[in-house]
Amino acid sequence: MDIEIEDILVKLLEGQTRLETEINGIKNEIKKNSIKIEAIEKNIDMIVEVQSSHREQNENSFKSTDLIIEEKTDLIEKSIKNISKNVKEVKESIEVLKDMTGRHEVDINILKRRPV
Repeated sequence: MDIEIEDILVKLLEGQTRLETEINGIKNEIKKNSIKIEAIEKNIDMIVEVQSSHREQNENSFKSTDLIIEEKTDLIEKSIKNISKNVKEVKESIEVLKDMTGRHEVDINILKRRPV
């Protein structure tokens, strides 16, 4: 009976040793995973910083581009208004010239019909 109890105790101790070995292995894996997680968190933090920086740069770039577009649009609008005004004046001048040419044509025809 003592031998049986001794065998049972030996088996229990062997099982306990195996469990301790497995637990130690699991603890080592947990430590490795914790280190990897910390590295991943650092990388994520770095990515967040870079993305924030890019977002700010893009926003500033878009604001700058929008301002340039607004300035050029205003300039184009002013130019179109000025050109439109000039075209209107030219049309009015052409109408005046047409009227004058018509009167001169009448005067010339009158002079042509008069005997010399």
